[in-house]
Amino acid sequence: MDDVQSAKLETLKAYGDYFANLGPETVDNLHHHVTPDYSFTDPFNTINGPDRVCAYLDKMFRDTENPQFIVTHQAVDNDLGFLRWRFTAGISVLGNWDVTGMSAVTFSDDGTRISSHVDHWDSGMAFYARIPVLGWFIRRLAARMAVS
Repeated sequence: MDDVQSAKLETLKAYGDYFANLGPETVDNLHHHVTPDYSFTDPFNTINGPDRVCAYLDKMFRDTENPQFIVTHQAVDNDLGFLRWRFTAGISVLGNWDVTGMSAVTFSDDGTRISSHVDHWDSGMAFYARIPVLGWFIRRLAARMAVS
């Protein structure tokens, strides 16, 4: 394994630890892990720049109860890093929320910083289907599309 691949493994571990230990007082520590042009994408947003992502994470702490990321797996394959995680929180409209997802990240050229983060998780069934009224339509549509 070369030095850049080793750096990527260390960077991914530190980045995963950042999310696993995330709290209102540690949100701004994101800057230690990412490039100045860092971008973050989830099923609801694409946010460019670490300051804006920090504001988004800070809002998460204001809008939810006890949000927590549990990082269960980490892997690096050439130019990509992967984190598998579980997110739990209390959300006023949904109640207790528990979703499992995967994040794909890219690295700076030297492997010491994260340059992009894309979350992959099922927002239809994990989020929208739990919203009163809207959820009924989504669950019904999913049932019609399912293979018997």
